[in-house]
Amino acid sequence: MEAAGFPRLTTPRLVLRAPEERDIPAWFARATDVESASLAGDPAPADISAGKRWLARSRRRFLDGKAIQWSIDHDGVAGAIGTITLSFDAVYAEAATLGFVLGRAHWGQGLGTEAAREVLRYGFETLSLEQVTAEAVERNPASLRLLAKLGFRHVESFVDESDGERCERFALDGNGRSSRLAGHMSPGF
Repeated sequence: MEAAGFPRLTTPRLVLRAPEERDIPAWFARATDVESASLAGDPAPADISAGKRWLARSRRRFLDGKAIQWSIDHDGVAGAIGTITLSFDAVYAEAATLGFVLGRAHWGQGLGTEAAREVLRYGFETLSLEQVTAEAVERNPASLRLLAKLGFRHVESFVDESDGERCERFALDGNGRSSRLAGHMSPGF
Protein backbone atom coordinates (compact mmCIF):
# COMPACT_ATOMS: atom_id res chain seq x y z
CA MET A 1 0.00 0.00 0.00
CA GLU A 2 1.39 3.39 -1.03
CA ALA A 3 1.99 5.75 1.90
CA ALA A 4 -0.27 8.81 1.91
CA GLY A 5 1.50 11.63 0.13
CA PHE A 6 4.43 9.45 -0.89
CA PRO A 7 5.84 10.63 -4.24
CA ARG A 8 5.63 7.86 -6.85
CA LEU A 9 8.08 8.49 -9.71
CA THR A 10 8.32 6.76 -13.08
CA THR A 11 10.90 6.55 -15.85
CA PRO A 12 10.81 4.60 -19.12
CA ARG A 13 11.96 1.41 -17.36
CA LEU A 14 11.42 2.00 -13.65
CA VAL A 15 8.83 2.76 -11.00
CA LEU A 16 10.06 4.34 -7.77
CA ARG A 17 7.53 3.78 -4.99
CA ALA A 18 7.09 3.53 -1.23
CA PRO A 19 8.80 0.47 0.29
CA GLU A 20 6.41 -2.31 1.29
CA GLU A 21 6.58 -5.58 3.22
CA ARG A 22 6.87 -7.49 -0.06
CA ASP A 23 10.27 -5.77 -0.55
CA ILE A 24 11.85 -7.36 2.52
CA PRO A 25 13.13 -10.57 0.83
CA ALA A 26 14.80 -8.60 -1.99
CA TRP A 27 16.20 -6.09 0.54
CA PHE A 28 17.62 -8.97 2.60
CA ALA A 29 19.24 -10.55 -0.47
CA ARG A 30 20.95 -7.23 -1.32
CA ALA A 31 21.88 -6.51 2.30
CA THR A 32 23.54 -9.91 2.75
CA ASP A 33 25.48 -9.79 -0.52
CA VAL A 34 28.91 -9.16 1.01
CA GLU A 35 30.31 -7.07 -1.86
CA SER A 36 27.16 -5.01 -2.31
CA ALA A 37 26.85 -4.30 1.42
CA SER A 38 30.53 -3.43 1.63
CA LEU A 39 30.36 -1.00 -1.32
CA ALA A 40 27.27 0.64 0.22
CA GLY A 41 28.97 0.85 3.62
CA ASP A 42 26.17 -1.09 5.28
CA PRO A 43 26.57 -3.87 7.85
CA ALA A 44 25.02 -7.17 6.79
CA PRO A 45 21.93 -8.07 8.85
CA ALA A 46 21.99 -11.25 10.93
CA ASP A 47 18.62 -12.50 9.68
CA ILE A 48 15.58 -11.49 7.66
CA SER A 49 13.79 -10.11 10.73
CA ALA A 50 16.01 -7.03 10.28
CA GLY A 51 13.89 -6.31 7.21
CA LYS A 52 10.93 -5.30 9.36
CA ARG A 53 13.18 -2.79 11.19
CA TRP A 54 14.48 -1.49 7.84
CA LEU A 55 10.92 -0.97 6.59
CA ALA A 56 9.76 0.68 9.85
CA ARG A 57 12.78 3.02 9.80
CA SER A 58 12.15 3.95 6.16
CA ARG A 59 8.52 4.75 6.90
CA ARG A 60 9.35 6.67 10.09
CA ARG A 61 11.99 8.81 8.36
CA PHE A 62 9.47 9.68 5.63
CA LEU A 63 6.74 10.61 8.12
CA ASP A 64 9.24 12.69 10.13
CA GLY A 65 10.35 14.55 6.97
CA LYS A 66 13.91 13.26 7.30
CA ALA A 67 14.13 11.19 4.12
CA ILE A 68 12.34 9.70 1.16
CA GLN A 69 13.45 6.16 0.37
CA TRP A 70 12.01 4.65 -2.76
CA SER A 71 11.93 0.97 -3.70
CA ILE A 72 12.91 0.57 -7.34
CA ASP A 73 10.79 -1.70 -9.55
CA HIS A 74 12.00 -2.70 -13.02
CA ASP A 75 9.69 -3.88 -15.81
CA GLY A 76 9.52 -7.67 -15.90
CA VAL A 77 11.37 -8.25 -12.61
CA ALA A 78 9.60 -9.66 -9.57
CA GLY A 79 10.56 -7.74 -6.43
CA ALA A 80 12.33 -4.44 -5.98
CA ILE A 81 15.77 -4.30 -7.60
CA GLY A 82 17.09 -1.72 -5.15
CA THR A 83 16.46 1.45 -3.20
CA ILE A 84 17.26 5.11 -3.72
CA THR A 85 17.07 7.72 -0.99
CA LEU A 86 17.08 11.48 -0.49
CA SER A 87 18.02 12.25 3.13
CA PHE A 88 17.34 15.83 4.14
CA ASP A 89 19.78 18.07 5.99
CA ALA A 90 18.54 18.83 9.51
CA VAL A 91 19.92 22.40 9.41
CA TYR A 92 19.78 23.44 5.77
CA ALA A 93 16.30 22.57 4.45
CA GLU A 94 17.26 23.10 0.81
CA ALA A 95 19.93 20.35 0.89
CA ALA A 96 19.75 16.57 0.70
CA THR A 97 22.03 13.58 0.36
CA LEU A 98 21.50 10.96 -2.35
CA GLY A 99 22.07 7.28 -1.62
CA PHE A 100 21.33 4.20 -3.72
CA VAL A 101 21.79 0.43 -3.68
CA LEU A 102 21.02 -1.95 -6.56
CA GLY A 103 21.00 -5.73 -6.48
CA ARG A 104 24.05 -7.24 -8.18
CA ALA A 105 21.99 -8.73 -11.06
CA HIS A 106 21.05 -5.17 -12.10
CA TRP A 107 24.51 -3.57 -12.06
CA GLY A 108 25.91 -2.13 -15.29
CA GLN A 109 22.54 -1.60 -17.05
CA GLY A 110 22.13 2.15 -16.48
CA LEU A 111 19.30 1.57 -14.01
CA GLY A 112 21.00 3.41 -11.14
CA THR A 113 21.64 6.39 -13.39
CA GLU A 114 18.03 6.35 -14.60
CA ALA A 115 16.64 6.22 -11.05
CA ALA A 116 19.05 8.88 -9.76
CA ARG A 117 18.28 11.22 -12.65
CA GLU A 118 14.55 11.03 -11.84
CA VAL A 119 15.08 11.50 -8.10
CA LEU A 120 17.31 14.52 -8.75
CA ARG A 121 14.74 16.01 -11.12
CA TYR A 122 12.11 15.58 -8.42
CA GLY A 123 14.40 17.03 -5.75
CA PHE A 124 15.34 20.14 -7.71
CA GLU A 125 12.05 20.82 -9.50
CA THR A 126 9.42 19.71 -6.97
CA LEU A 127 11.20 20.04 -3.62
CA SER A 128 13.19 23.13 -4.70
CA LEU A 129 16.44 21.72 -3.36
CA GLU A 130 19.47 23.91 -3.87
CA GLN A 131 22.09 21.19 -3.46
CA VAL A 132 22.34 17.41 -3.36
CA THR A 133 25.45 15.69 -2.05
CA ALA A 134 26.54 12.07 -2.39
CA GLU A 135 29.32 9.88 -1.09
CA ALA A 136 30.93 6.75 -2.47
CA VAL A 137 33.78 4.55 -1.35
CA GLU A 138 36.90 5.07 -3.43
CA ARG A 139 36.91 1.40 -4.53
CA ASN A 140 33.43 1.67 -6.10
CA PRO A 141 34.18 2.92 -9.64
CA ALA A 142 30.61 2.27 -10.84
CA SER A 143 29.13 4.71 -8.30
CA LEU A 144 31.89 7.23 -9.00
CA ARG A 145 31.09 7.06 -12.75
CA LEU A 146 27.34 7.35 -12.08
CA LEU A 147 27.86 10.54 -10.06
CA ALA A 148 30.12 12.00 -12.76
CA LYS A 149 27.52 11.21 -15.46
CA LEU A 150 24.92 13.14 -13.47
CA GLY A 151 27.15 16.20 -13.22
CA PHE A 152 28.22 15.95 -9.58
CA ARG A 153 31.47 17.77 -8.80
CA HIS A 154 34.09 16.31 -6.49
CA VAL A 155 34.21 18.14 -3.16
CA GLU A 156 36.65 16.17 -1.04
CA SER A 157 38.31 12.88 -0.25
CA PHE A 158 38.09 11.62 3.31
CA VAL A 159 38.48 8.54 5.48
CA ASP A 160 35.31 7.22 7.10
CA GLU A 161 36.20 7.04 10.78
CA SER A 162 33.72 4.20 11.43
CA ASP A 163 35.53 1.71 9.19
CA GLY A 164 38.72 3.39 7.88
CA GLU A 165 37.36 3.30 4.30
CA ARG A 166 38.64 5.92 1.83
CA CYS A 167 35.64 7.82 0.45
CA GLU A 168 34.81 10.59 -1.99
CA ARG A 169 32.19 13.33 -1.45
CA PHE A 170 30.39 15.05 -4.32
CA ALA A 171 27.87 17.88 -4.72
CA LEU A 172 25.39 18.96 -7.36
CA ASP A 173 23.90 22.45 -7.23
CA GLY A 174 20.33 23.06 -8.36
CA ASN A 175 20.84 26.41 -10.04
CA GLY A 176 23.76 25.42 -12.22
CA ARG A 177 23.06 21.73 -12.66
CA SER A 178 23.89 19.93 -15.83
CA SER A 179 21.27 19.76 -18.59
CA ARG A 180 21.66 15.97 -18.38
CA LEU A 181 19.16 16.08 -15.51
CA ALA A 182 16.40 17.46 -17.73
CA GLY A 183 15.27 13.93 -18.53
CA HIS A 184 15.84 14.14 -22.27
CA MET A 185 18.78 11.72 -22.29
CA SER A 186 18.30 8.10 -23.26
CA PRO A 187 17.30 5.83 -20.35
CA GLY A 188 20.39 3.66 -20.75
CA PHE A 189 22.85 6.52 -20.31
